[in-house]
Amino acid sequence: MQMVRANNPAILLACCAALLFGCERSSESFCPAPTVELDPEVIPAGDNDTAVTVRIDNPNPGNGREVLTELYANSGTFEDPYARQTTYGCAHDVSGEVEICVDATYGPPIGPAPGAGEEAIAAAIDYLRAPTAYFTRPEDCLETGCATVVCPGKKNQCPVIRDLQVDPEAIPAGQSALVQVDAEDPDDNPAPLVTTLRAASGAFGDRNARETTYTCDPTIGGAVEICVDASDGDESCDVSRCITVQCPGPAPENVCPVIGDLIARPQVIPPDERQSVIEVDAFDPDAVNPEPLVTTLSASSGTFEDRNANLTVYTCGAPGPAEVCVKASDGDRDCDKERCITVQCPSTVPDNLCPKLFVVNAIPSNLIPDGKDSAEIQVRAQDSDGGPLPLVTTLSAIRGSFDDVHASDTIYHCARAGDVEICADATDGACVKTLCMDVFCPAL
Repeated sequence: MQMVRANNPAILLACCAALLFGCERSSESFCPAPTVELDPEVIPAGDNDTAVTVRIDNPNPGNGREVLTELYANSGTFEDPYARQTTYGCAHDVSGEVEICVDATYGPPIGPAPGAGEEAIAAAIDYLRAPTAYFTRPEDCLETGCATVVCPGKKNQCPVIRDLQVDPEAIPAGQSALVQVDAEDPDDNPAPLVTTLRAASGAFGDRNARETTYTCDPTIGGAVEICVDASDGDESCDVSRCITVQCPGPAPENVCPVIGDLIARPQVIPPDERQSVIEVDAFDPDAVNPEPLVTTLSASSGTFEDRNANLTVYTCGAPGPAEVCVKASDGDRDCDKERCITVQCPSTVPDNLCPKLFVVNAIPSNLIPDGKDSAEIQVRAQDSDGGPLPLVTTLSAIRGSFDDVHASDTIYHCARAGDVEICADATDGACVKTLCMDVFCPAL
């Protein structure tokens, strides 16, 4: 923490002025003090998660700055590391104590602090009466709080849906179909297995039964998606499977896509490995209506070789559970479907270090001289850990063009006179950093 010492009136008056611009009297309680609360602190056998709450003691609530927090741990993952309330999941190959910490800092000013002038004057008077005074800047604050969670040796095993059958798949008018679900929970933990049937239309005799009937909605025909969800009480372990049946009656203008399955092999990645093969089984019952089907993979951490492929490789970006999702779209946003699974990444996977984007410059300046229609653009970026994918920088502008959008040194060509915003993105496949600047193009 940087401090300024003042022991004469001139310096004190300078500090008083500094108070008006964000400096505060320094003491042990000047910076925001974070604490971490865990519930439970000892995770029961067969479970993986604990609820995390971050509490902040902010000694300067009126300084016009937001308190920013970030959670971190040597292993495992957080649902949202920047939230005050979130969930931590143990890495599948880690047991025993894990230290969970949070850093708290002041963010940039979000407006003038209420009563800042009066507070500055009062602080100055107090300090003028003292032989010495110490001042510190809010941006120099960085305080840490930690707590310890105990991860169990025995982790929860997720349910498995072996099969989902509907007979007949083409349901005659006025009749019902027999629905059979074959699912199990290997460890019957943390709660009894529950299967739940759902469909875009129609009705089930008993949606939680392993064997029941399905009856079409007489007003909706064509392809209808029938799905089963299996849960053992651990949301991160929920699994689903879907199929389609043909119902009699008028088909809707657009039939939504169906995600039959989303599979990771392996779903629990062994120690010292970091990759899993992801398979997407999705189709659009009415083919190219309104547009050809597109599937897009995403993950809470990590990267994909090809996020739009039906078969691709996922690479872990952090130790612990990662949510891998696929969205299927046929161009009708109201018909978009999403399916998620949890892939367990081992504790041996290092946390990804995001790339640094240092600068984007126009050479010789942001003002392109009269008589010219182009400028040299420089981009400087670095990725310290070189992964999970090679560093790529990309230039973009709302108008005009570049000789090479991925080059560190390239030429920008104006399209018309006036200001234009030029932005540079730097990504390692998991993180994206962006810097922008304005360039003025002269009359062409």
